[in-house]
Amino acid sequence: MKYALFMFIILESTLPRSVSAAETAYQWTDNQGQIHYGDKPPISLESNPIILQRNTTRVDNHSGLRPGERSRLGKMEQQQRQQQRNAHTARIRTDRQRAAKSERCADNREMYNNSRGRDAFKKHSRYLRNNCW
Repeated sequence: MKYALFMFIILESTLPRSVSAAETAYQWTDNQGQIHYGDKPPISLESNPIILQRNTTRVDNHSGLRPGERSRLGKMEQQQRQQQRNAHTARIRTDRQRAAKSERCADNREMYNNSRGRDAFKKHSRYLRNNCW
């Protein structure tokens, strides 16, 4: 199994270079249990198609834009980063609030279970009913 995985990784890293025109490669197992890869399926054996994806890199140098468009695009990207930071901060704040509420509920459950007397029992019961259950 490790050998097959190793061969798959080796062949996958070399296939995109050797199969430049093809978008699909094929995998098949011969009679001895050996796994093979190729750009054409074998005639006598059943093969599984593998879709190859081309590596497309995106260049963000904004060439071809006018100066005003570049500045507007830069401002939009800056606003997007700020919104992402704000959303991350809000998630952290919400997680902390949930943890604090969970801790208060656990404390009140413990006090509810250990309460003696009607007033203390009512107080903890009311808090749990309104906030935790």
